[in-house]
Amino acid sequence: LFIDDKCFMSNGRIKEVVLPSHCRIIGKQVFEGCQFRKQVVFPKTLVEIKKRAFAENHNIRQAAFPASLEKIGAQCYRECNNLKNVRFDLASRCREIPEAAFDSCVHLTNVTLPERLQVIQNRAFYRCKDLKKLVLPNSLRAIGDEAFYFCGLEELILPPNLQELGDSAFFRCKNLRSVFIPESVKSIGRWVFHGCSRLEYLEVCHDPEYIGPWIVNKSCTIRCYKGSKMDAYCKEYG
Repeated sequence: LFIDDKCFMSNGRIKEVVLPSHCRIIGKQVFEGCQFRKQVVFPKTLVEIKKRAFAENHNIRQAAFPASLEKIGAQCYRECNNLKNVRFDLASRCREIPEAAFDSCVHLTNVTLPERLQVIQNRAFYRCKDLKKLVLPNSLRAIGDEAFYFCGLEELILPPNLQELGDSAFFRCKNLRSVFIPESVKSIGRWVFHGCSRLEYLEVCHDPEYIGPWIVNKSCTIRCYKGSKMDAYCKEYG
C-alpha cells in the first residue's frame, strides 16, 4: 500500500491518523503542515517515508520507526518544533539519516539511532538545541556538513570506524568540553568544532589526510604528537 504525495498536505483539521496495517510507503509531503496531537503508529510493513512527509507538524511529539524501515526522506520532520523523542528500532535497515531530516526540531531530547547506520547527512540535526546526549553506532562512517550545528550535546564519543567529519559538523555546540578523534578519521572538515566556546581539549593522535582551517577556537588546546602533521597545523593556526 502507498499513500500518495501531498494528499493530506496542510490539512490542519486532521488531528490523528491511523495508517493501514500493510502500508509500505508514505509519499512526499503527505502530512506536511498537519497538526497531529497523537503519535503516528507506523505498521511493521513500512519501508519508506519520503521527503517532508511530516514537516512543520508543530504538535507531534514522538516518532518511533519499525525495523522494516529502510529509508526516510530529506527534511522528513523539519521544523517539528515540539518533537521530543525519536526512536529507530535498533535492527532497522535504515542506513542513512538524510539531509535536514530533523532540522530545527528545537525541543528534540532523545534520539535512538539504528545499529547499522552509516551516514548522517548535512544538517540532519541542525539547531536541535535540546539534544544533549546521543549514542552514535559503531557502524557510522560519515557525519555531514552542519549535521549537529548548534546542538546542546554535552558529551561526544565518536565511533571507532568513523572516516569523515564534514564542515561545521559540530559548530557552536557550546556544551562540549573535550573530544577525541579516532584514528579511523581521514578527513576533518573546516570549522568542525569552531564556536564550541567551552571546548577545552581536542585530542588527535594521528595525522588525517585532510584537516580544514580553524577546526577549533583559539582557546581550545589540540593534543597531538610532537612533530606530527597536526603539530604543524597547530603552529600554523596559533
